[in-house]
Amino acid sequence: MFPIVNCRDLAVARTFYERALGGVEAYRFPPDGDPVYLTLRVGAGQVALALGTTPAMYGEVPLPASGHAVDVCAYVPDLDAAVAAAPAAGGAVAVPPADMPWGERVAYLRDPDGTMLLIIQDEGVDA
Repeated sequence: MFPIVNCRDLAVARTFYERALGGVEAYRFPPDGDPVYLTLRVGAGQVALALGTTPAMYGEVPLPASGHAVDVCAYVPDLDAAVAAAPAAGGAVAVPPADMPWGERVAYLRDPDGTMLLIIQDEGVDA
């Protein structure tokens, strides 16, 4: 499974996920011209970005960040660098990095559309 994050401006969202989280394009549709859907590799996982401004197959227009129901979680090789890059990439730091009692170092970011992201230092990767 992987999340699909609906966004108002795909180029702005893409910039955030690439600069703050190190995302690398794995797939785009359409293959030529401005995409309406992208899949980005982020560490060992992936996230999809979709232009959410027209009706989806189920007939409704997705409403980006209309309510907080899901956290998207991403392991990154350098948590502090991701947090530092977020504001310049169009996002915001919701909760600064902190060590958790269960042994992980985490922070919360918001992407340009307000989607909440739980960012975790990947201990398997040297920062």
